[in-house]
Amino acid sequence: MENQNKVYQEVAEECSQYCPCGCDHSVKNVSTGDDTKAPSCLNCKHFSVSEQHCQLDLYDQIVTNL
Repeated sequence: MENQNKVYQEVAEECSQYCPCGCDHSVKNVSTGDDTKAPSCLNCKHFSVSEQHCQLDLYDQIVTNL
């Protein structure tokens, strides 16, 4: 799951449609003790947590280019 969280963060950083929803599903940088929420697909309003995919269908396009 840790690798998937890293991918979600990298995708969100590259996504032109990333829009934080205010949900508390975000990844936090535990290694540095920084509690600031990092960009992540998990806290984007376009990501369906229950279905585990981007509703805009941008995820696969971005992952392919990473």
